[in-house]
Amino acid sequence: MSTLLRRLCLLHDKVTSAAAALAAIGLILIVVFYVYEVITRYLFDSPTAWVSDFVSYLLCISVFLALPKVTRDRGHVAVTILVDILPARIAGVIHTVISAIGFLCLGFAAFVSYGENVRQFVKNIETLAIVAVPQWWVSGFITFGLACSALYMLRLAHPSQRQATNALLDTTTDTSA
Repeated sequence: MSTLLRRLCLLHDKVTSAAAALAAIGLILIVVFYVYEVITRYLFDSPTAWVSDFVSYLLCISVFLALPKVTRDRGHVAVTILVDILPARIAGVIHTVISAIGFLCLGFAAFVSYGENVRQFVKNIETLAIVAVPQWWVSGFITFGLACSALYMLRLAHPSQRQATNALLDTTTDTSA
């Protein structure tokens, strides 16, 4: 792998780690906002108008900021029975094909999402909420998460990234040979 490609992968990993940290902060803020809402509503009889909206925004943002890390860590849902039972050479090919399909699907979804972000920006579309914000502020994170995850699927398709778990033997083998 070239030095430039290694640096780009390292940058991708750093951006993903930063996004995951921001996702965790988003989840913490959701808890803080809900506690604040409960206290103001039930102790001071003064409910807020903004908490529900911001919690919804933060939940969407947090999910899509965390998505690339989940993909990088292979924490996504995967049905691996074929890869687990087939010979290593065939399993490796299937792994590459499945990863490439994942890349294409996520890349297409990111492309469509980006088009929608541009439309929302150009038409100045806002959320339908008490505290309305430009919709692209929230949906832009969807595009980010899908695009970064697509890049991880492309990276996972490389033969050096092939790993198959043999469920019958309960061992992990490297199938990059």
